[in-house]
Amino acid sequence: MKNEKKNEKNEEKKEAKKEDKPEKIGEEASGYDKKEIALWTAAFVVFVIVAFFAMQSLGKTRSYVLDGMRVEYESSMTAQEGLNAVLSQSPQVVRLDTYNASDSRNSMVAIIAAEAIRNIAYANRTVSAYAAVYDPDNLAAAPSLINCNENNSNCGSPTIIIRYGPCNCLKILPSQNQLIVEGDSSFATTHASKVGYIIAMTESGIANSASK
Repeated sequence: MKNEKKNEKNEEKKEAKKEDKPEKIGEEASGYDKKEIALWTAAFVVFVIVAFFAMQSLGKTRSYVLDGMRVEYESSMTAQEGLNAVLSQSPQVVRLDTYNASDSRNSMVAIIAAEAIRNIAYANRTVSAYAAVYDPDNLAAAPSLINCNENNSNCGSPTIIIRYGPCNCLKILPSQNQLIVEGDSSFATTHASKVGYIIAMTESGIANSASK
């Protein structure tokens, strides 16, 4: 009888041990998963932080004032390098953002455009221009285009965009292959010749480099 009781107790202990093992294995597996999740989470957080600062760096712009006119440029290049990159493209395509009817804002755009086109042409560079005409009562609508259709190449991607706006500045954006001139009526009166001079000097420098 004693032997039978001992055997029964031994069997119970064995069964108990068998039942305990899966629980321990489960606990260990669970602990491993938590560590793995924590590592992946930490790696993801680091990735997000690095991506954020990379995007901040790529999108960062600088500015300075040139004889009363603000010049904005991408920090990946100097202002002059950015101008060279944009204005060395051929042909130069100038887009005039205008409004229908006899909107007074169009005069600013026309004055700056005349200076830009004249100075590009003086540098013996190929240049074309077209106007995007917006409806002031419905700015969300696509603009109609003047001097731009399927029969000519004037409506390629613009390298220079001239528009009415509050910036009163020159924006040099080599990443977009664009130079944007934005300002109000007083900007045209004060800085039109200055914009033309900057374009002329840059185009002249490009032409001289090409001839060497």
